[in-house]
Amino acid sequence: MQMLKSEWSDIRWRRFLGFCAGAMVLFYMVCPVAPLRWADLYASYGKTFIIAFAAIYFFRARMDGVLEIKLVIYYTIWVFLTRIFNTDYYLQNDLDLVISRVLCCVILPVGLLLEEKERRVMLDIVIGISGAFYFVTALVSLYACIFGVYFYIPPEHVVFGLDNAAYGNSYVRIVAWETTRTISAVWFYIAGCMMVYEFFRCKNKLWRIPICIALFVFHLAVAFTMTRSVMLAASVNAAMLAILLGMRYLPAGNRTLRVVLIAVLAALSMLLCFKSYEWLRTATGKIYDAMDVQIERTSDQFIDPAYLNGDGANFDDSRDLKESVSNGSARFGVWAAAIPAIRDEPLRLLIGKYNSKVMDGPHRYQISAENGSFWHMHNYLLQVLMLTGLIGFLLVLAFSVLLVRRMIRLFFSEHPDATFAVKSLTLPVSGILVYGMLETVIFTASADERALTDFRELCFFLLAGVVLAYSYELAPDKKRK
Repeated sequence: MQMLKSEWSDIRWRRFLGFCAGAMVLFYMVCPVAPLRWADLYASYGKTFIIAFAAIYFFRARMDGVLEIKLVIYYTIWVFLTRIFNTDYYLQNDLDLVISRVLCCVILPVGLLLEEKERRVMLDIVIGISGAFYFVTALVSLYACIFGVYFYIPPEHVVFGLDNAAYGNSYVRIVAWETTRTISAVWFYIAGCMMVYEFFRCKNKLWRIPICIALFVFHLAVAFTMTRSVMLAASVNAAMLAILLGMRYLPAGNRTLRVVLIAVLAALSMLLCFKSYEWLRTATGKIYDAMDVQIERTSDQFIDPAYLNGDGANFDDSRDLKESVSNGSARFGVWAAAIPAIRDEPLRLLIGKYNSKVMDGPHRYQISAENGSFWHMHNYLLQVLMLTGLIGFLLVLAFSVLLVRRMIRLFFSEHPDATFAVKSLTLPVSGILVYGMLETVIFTASADERALTDFRELCFFLLAGVVLAYSYELAPDKKRK
């Protein structure tokens, strides 16, 4: 029977949206490689593509969709309105911020629009390209970091390795594509999570060999970023995997004993994962010393001499973990500054603030001079509150709660199609939410000033849409009588 014209039109429409979503995620991925050329492309073709993408989506879908989608759309509209309320009538200040919010709110529904097979194909393509890119990035970054060299990559001579002391480096860590470690760590983290997904999804088991190699490289790269917020997110994911394995393989005899065993297994997995980063750095230092590498560590001049360990390599984290936990790595002072800043400007609760002026108030009340250099609130919910006011905060909070609820339902779903691969998609989404409680990554301007959104945020919304789709299909809400 010949396919109806309307049905064929629907297929082409949703597949086109899938192509647009994947293309934009990959487009933003290459921003750090050639930021000036990328900015020129974005200023012309990029903005046109995003607006066309959004127009095509809303022409057919309008404001329809599940509640999570509607909340993100309402938040995008509110961001636009708060710019107007702040007298940015012509969007001369925050146009790119609004465009970035529009892009995120049309990438999110794509996962729900695509059929299950189409989702898998889109993910395989995005994972294949981005995984290969970040695998090479991780290898080059590790080489520059471990051997203490730095070099510049054409066409814009973006640096790998430490070539200056701008960040006040007191320990050895990765610099990839001239990007701060708290951002590049999320690249490697997301790529590692995608390797876990492909490990469970691939039908040809031989593929698991290169997947495991790539996963190890990404894990090692995260270790050398020394970004503990990402390490915490990955450790939470390790506990989640332990729970999945425990539910699958532990005998279902004594239910109480089974729950206790799973809880212990999850706690041990979380602890071992977090400690593994330290062990990897220590082992790398010993291997480096055993190799007796005859190379001048050119980056030593940008590292505190007190940190260097004689002639041997020292890749330990010089920060005191207990002290960092006690003061939240100086974040407590940043968070506390929100209260007096809002007290000084109560109107901020209603209409927010210009993106460029979000931190003007908090900077006046941060506890120490060290905190004055913080560029954002180090919490995505607080950042949303300071940027868009209470209404924007409540919209994002509601979306976050509902997304976590849908992830939990999918994670514990007993549907036969809720495979390990499908459930593993909750790992990066939950991890970025954990990371977002300590950094700024979603719903506001990116901490990377080269673009107001980036691969991390776009990948989050793409994966969140796919997770929501699987959750609604495989773990639907029970209908009330």
